[in-house]
Order: sequence, then structure tokens, then C-alpha cells
Amino acid sequence: LHGQLSSNVRPHMSTAKVVQERAFLPYRLYIDSATHFVGELDRKEYASWYDLAAAVTLLALSVEAIANTIGEHVIDEFKDFESSSPKAKIRLICEKLGLQFDRANAPFKDVLELLRVRNQLAHPKFQRLRYESKEMPLTAAQKHYQEVGEPLHEIEKALTPEMAKKSLIAVAALAVGFQNAIEPRLLARSSKLLIIDGQDFYNTSSSRE
Repeated sequence: LHGQLSSNVRPHMSTAKVVQERAFLPYRLYIDSATHFVGELDRKEYASWYDLAAAVTLLALSVEAIANTIGEHVIDEFKDFESSSPKAKIRLICEKLGLQFDRANAPFKDVLELLRVRNQLAHPKFQRLRYESKEMPLTAAQKHYQEVGEPLHEIEKALTPEMAKKSLIAVAALAVGFQNAIEPRLLARSSKLLIIDGQDFYNTSSSRE
């Protein structure tokens, strides 16, 4: 039975060790976390800036993590491309895997838009925002004064629930598309062995998503 030594193995006569390996896929952590924050957008009665910023930031990190993880497995001397942009890495991976890099359609179109917003988030600049209405009757201006909101920065305009949800779908599709195009063994998630006298006692290994 698994977890028990067979009758022909004598523990006092043998040496043993446990060997466990786990492939850490960083983009899974980011995508799962982003999924939580996108879910919060539907759960709450209002769209929280904190949920939006967290979801989009994590999804942007996911894209870079996907490119680095898959690139390391399929591109020779990938370290030579580590300083390349995520978009360039994705294009290289697509070429290597024989996939079409179609920037005009999902998921690539939405991933590229996410990366554009990511650059805004990573390199924000001070800007004095100003709004000025057209001339109007006083009563209309007074009403407008009460109703008008604060002028928004381009980053604030870009971060919408729709954008976050679309990005989540695109990033998840990118990850699955790449995973399906490479050998499953390359991303095997875990194995646990009991080695007795240099031999794998159970002779089994497990892999999971």
C-alpha cells in the first residue's frame, strides 16, 4: 500500500530519503490573484479603484511571467532575450511554437492593450488636469457645477471593469494557448519520491494543473 513498506523491505537494513520537486509557475499565482479582484468588481455595488488597480497590475505581471516561463522552456539561450519587452518575447515564442501572432484579434489584441496600460502604470508622470465647460446660462452652469466630476488622468480612464475582465480572459487564453503548444512534461507540476537504497520505492510521480 502507498505509504507502507512492503514486507521484503527492512528499514533497519536500508537507507532512504524523500525527494520532492515542484514546478512553480509564477503566472498562475498572479492570474489567480487577479481573478479574485475581478470577482470583487461584480460582488460590490461599485467599482473600486483598488480592485481595478490590483487586478490590472497583477494581469500585467502575469503576461511577463508567462513570457519568461514559456520562453525559458522553448527558446534556446533565452537569457539573451531577458531584457526584451514582453511583446517581443511573445512574438518570439509564437514563432518558435508555430503560432500566429495576430495583434488585430484576441487574445493578442487585448494583451497588447494591457501592456500599454501597464507602461502607463509603471511610468506615471505628473499632470495638472483641467476641465472647462462651454458658456451656458447661469442656472445650467450652477446645475453642471453640482454634477460635474473630477477630471480624470489617462490611467484612471483606462482602468475600467470592462478592461479588467477583458484582460483576464485574454491573459488566461494566452497562458492556455502556450501551455497546449508545448510538451506537457515541461510544465509538470510536482513529483514525490521515496528513494530506498538508490531506488524509487513507489515508482510513481504525480502531476497536476
